[in-house]
Amino acid sequence: MSTDTASLAALTERAGFTDRSDCGRLWITGDDALDLLNRLTTNKLETLPGGTTCSTVLTNGDARVLDHLRLAAVDGGLWCITSPGRAEDVADWVDLYTFGEDVTVVDESSRTAQFTVLGPLAAEAIARAGFPTPPLDGVLVQDGAVVVASPFGTHPAYDVLLPLADTERTKAALLASAHEVEAEIFEAYRIAQGMPIYGAEFGAFNNPLEARLLGSISDDKGCYTGQEVIARLQTYRKVQRLLMSFTSDTPAVPGDALEAEDGSSAGVVTSACAAGDGTLGLALVAAKHATAGSSLRLADGGSITLSEPAYALATEPVEV
Repeated sequence: MSTDTASLAALTERAGFTDRSDCGRLWITGDDALDLLNRLTTNKLETLPGGTTCSTVLTNGDARVLDHLRLAAVDGGLWCITSPGRAEDVADWVDLYTFGEDVTVVDESSRTAQFTVLGPLAAEAIARAGFPTPPLDGVLVQDGAVVVASPFGTHPAYDVLLPLADTERTKAALLASAHEVEAEIFEAYRIAQGMPIYGAEFGAFNNPLEARLLGSISDDKGCYTGQEVIARLQTYRKVQRLLMSFTSDTPAVPGDALEAEDGSSAGVVTSACAAGDGTLGLALVAAKHATAGSSLRLADGGSITLSEPAYALATEPVEV
């Protein structure tokens, strides 16, 4: 079995881990922290209990995505995991809307590391490595390490946050319980699971509904920045594009244009990786063409077949 095959098998059949220290890690404290974040993001946070975690989307007034965040409530404050390269912008946005509230945001990204353990047996791998295993909506702290449940597509996953000095020791413990997965294999797995990322599937160019982030949006909370736009888009079914998975027998790369049978524009490829002799990918597709099982043409030749992203199926409400 090749290394690549072993890595993919670990992620789909057992458990694997990868270094994701490029993500941002903010430590947020203060009596008003949850209230402020509740007013700035899409999920219901004002009563987020200690020891629990949830995802939420930071949006601007036009409901454009600033980032998709993972929050973990622990004693003394909140850990906020951001997309790679987004910690400073997220911290600055929170600071922009802090008007006398008791909120402090500290960027701990350079002083901490992060490993993600994922796959069907991720919980067992975490335990064998000597870490506590939180419930699927939980977070636990042990000896300076923070273990955050972060579901990844159809499989459980856990982010392990730790002081930078403990990186090698933690990696050794994980190597004894799970297969290390290189970045390119993790990327292929992400695409296969339909997981959107900042800059490709979401960002300042779209809203969270297009990126299929409904699982991070509460429809029964109070006002938050961008809520009116999101509510209108949902109520009047005006979402213009939808994230879809696809397969193709021909090569495709991010940025490739998609066309309908009549030659009209139908979307764009956002992520892609080789899959045998073809391509597996994600695309933002015009809503009227975003139907599982349908085909679209690649503008430069070839075609793709659409399917529902696994992440969306696992996180979206039953009725959307």
